[in-house]
Amino acid sequence: MKKILLSSLFIGLVASGHIFAADKPSKANDVDFFATVNGIPLTSGLLDLNVKAALAQGQKDSPELKSALKDELINRELLTQESIRQGLDKDIDFRDQIAQLKQTLMIQAFLENHFQKNPITDAKLREEYDRQRKLIGEGASATQYRLSQIIVTTETDAIDLIRRIQKGELFGKLAQEYSIDQASKANGGQLGWVLPGQVVVPVANVIVNLNKGAVSNAPIQTQGGWVIVKVDDKRPFKFPTFDEAKPQLRQAIVQQYLAETVKKLRESAKIVM
Repeated sequence: MKKILLSSLFIGLVASGHIFAADKPSKANDVDFFATVNGIPLTSGLLDLNVKAALAQGQKDSPELKSALKDELINRELLTQESIRQGLDKDIDFRDQIAQLKQTLMIQAFLENHFQKNPITDAKLREEYDRQRKLIGEGASATQYRLSQIIVTTETDAIDLIRRIQKGELFGKLAQEYSIDQASKANGGQLGWVLPGQVVVPVANVIVNLNKGAVSNAPIQTQGGWVIVKVDDKRPFKFPTFDEAKPQLRQAIVQQYLAETVKKLRESAKIVM
């Protein structure tokens, strides 16, 4: 059977869905369901929600996809029932999780409402495609780099960390301990695969001259702080065709709209921390 990759959004929605199931089990004759597990119905609405999430992640609608999602939902219901049988639900405060689920669903509704009124046309996708190609700045073919980084506030701190790395201390451990970049420090500074055009120019100018496994031998000054960068790996990159890139382009447009909206809202909001 063809392997189906389930999205992280699917996992989050399914897990959150059981918050309500644990609080108040439904009766099978009250709802439209595709299966029951020990008398507890799994609703068709929940299945549809997860199908929609999978399609949004670029998967193709197919009987195999729906079958895989049904099996996963059944498996999760079994695990949920077992955890409740063991009394584990009494040790969890669901209020924050329910609040987070509500936020997720409201944001999803907000995005769906916007893009129903402002559909993402092929022309908009093409515009984003051309923008990304220009951003790379290396034509259709390029080199992709798997990077790790440490960002600190002073050049002195960066120089000291470079010396410690050169003496054999682990880059990832130092990133977790000293990096001020909250997004990457928990993963040992790992950024994943990027193209030179996707990072700030001072860093891009350094990584193109580093071999696999090498660390920058001097601090790199950026607006965000002093950067130490490591090239964990390299690989050839060929820019996908327009048709191949459509799902990612669509997601990029959604993320751009979300970022622009948040920026405007923050400018007019009263936030006290």
